[in-house]
Amino acid sequence: MVISRKQARWGGVAAVGGVLLLQAFNSFSCYQHDVATFLSVTFTLLAVPLLPALISLPLKNPLRAVGACALFAPWLVLAYYTDCIRPYSGGGASMIYVAVFLWGTITSVIGALIAPLIAKGAGIEVS
Repeated sequence: MVISRKQARWGGVAAVGGVLLLQAFNSFSCYQHDVATFLSVTFTLLAVPLLPALISLPLKNPLRAVGACALFAPWLVLAYYTDCIRPYSGGGASMIYVAVFLWGTITSVIGALIAPLIAKGAGIEVS
């Protein structure tokens, strides 16, 4: 299947938007943040892990952004589970967003690098 670069770019934008919606869900439902705090957290903690996806959007294959977001999003789900679902086990403040930042950045880069290979294997080509 051949898709246009414009369609691939919109897919990447949708993936980034999905990650931002996931973070918004975490911020508003679990942490009771207001809009200013949500934006602050998003631009400080998620800027670096989302950088591979944002850099991929204007490149030759914008589907890299989809791969970057697909491997980053599970870290936000883990953060929600750790802070909002799992019973508190004591011991101070949660440090899960350190893992989201560090491991999410690494997996985001890996996702951006392997997305073209997966797309090629699935028969998807960006023209």
